[in-house]
Amino acid sequence: MGSVKKLKGYEGHVKIDENGEIEESSNIENLSKLVELIKFNLKKGNEEAKQLGFNKLNGFAMFGSNKSLTFMKGLAIVVDNDKADWQDLFTYYTYNKTFIITGGVLVLLSILLFYYGLLTPMFNFMAPEPRIYIPTILLLIGVIFLILSKSTFSYRLE
Repeated sequence: MGSVKKLKGYEGHVKIDENGEIEESSNIENLSKLVELIKFNLKKGNEEAKQLGFNKLNGFAMFGSNKSLTFMKGLAIVVDNDKADWQDLFTYYTYNKTFIITGGVLVLLSILLFYYGLLTPMFNFMAPEPRIYIPTILLLIGVIFLILSKSTFSYRLE
């Protein structure tokens, strides 16, 4: 959690497990009150999400006059409103693991196809284009997936 403290406007954080027990906290006053607030908002938010047809609430943000609270994936971060960079804060929460895995697999597959297509006689029966174009396209798509795994758009996709 060292990188949490590097966020702009960081005031403190608390990490809780699924049962609402505190795993880790830093620079938080009235910790038990904050955890109760988070539990209440999660319970209420999950009820409203189910009424709207969603499985569960992924996270929430509460904005105050001086400080704000964001919560997602068991981690609540308190930030100063004047100093906070909201885009960085929301992208901090998200590494889209599906994008990372997909991008990694596509890059490895393209490297293997480049190797087999150019350095071995295995694909000699194919015209030169499929031996080069298919791995190139897979490589580009894989790199795009890796770039998008942590981007300003990935938190909107979850």
